[in-house]
Amino acid sequence: MASGTAKGGGRSETRARLLQSACRHFAAEGWHGARVQEICRDAGANIAAVNYHFGGKAGLYRAVWDLALERSVVAEKSGEPLSKDEDREWLYAYIRACVHSVFDTGTGGLLRRLLAHEAASPSPDSDELISGHLAPRGTELVARLRRLVGPDATDWQIGCCVFAIHSQFTALALNRAARRALFRGDSPSPAEAEGFCREICAFVMGGIRALRSVPPQARRSRT
Repeated sequence: MASGTAKGGGRSETRARLLQSACRHFAAEGWHGARVQEICRDAGANIAAVNYHFGGKAGLYRAVWDLALERSVVAEKSGEPLSKDEDREWLYAYIRACVHSVFDTGTGGLLRRLLAHEAASPSPDSDELISGHLAPRGTELVARLRRLVGPDATDWQIGCCVFAIHSQFTALALNRAARRALFRGDSPSPAEAEGFCREICAFVMGGIRALRSVPPQARRSRT
């Protein structure tokens, strides 16, 4: 019994080492550049272990995506509360996770790097991976915004809100001069990223309050 337990623990450790090695290689080289042989060598495992634990390279890649999303969600939940409003707190956590992912200042950086590789050179399961991992969060964002903006919000208004929220941090990621004006370096420190998230959330909530004050008959729809 003892030997069986030890053997099981060894298999578990091998799987963990393979997954961590795969995270590094897929993040650095993407699906097409990463080699199973190199992943196994760095993990101290043989190639057969990838098939045993993950069913092959594709299964290993999906496991890396699962871990990337898990890390991003952990990052969402680790911030200090801003208010008692559940939807506002969720929105802040969402913005926080996105900012940390874009600037790679927290555990969410892996997801950003995987997405960048998929955008440049999609993997065979790209559509399934992206929709399966990101679509549910996008759906949740829309649902939260509808509650925050109010029952009279139009689809066009919500779409504009989603675009505006994402633009806050993606534009800054592309603008080096703006980053240097806000932060001490090209990328924010964890403390600077946290402060940036809070300011962006306050700005977004101000826009939401402005939308809520618009009479239903005056709300805009796409023309």
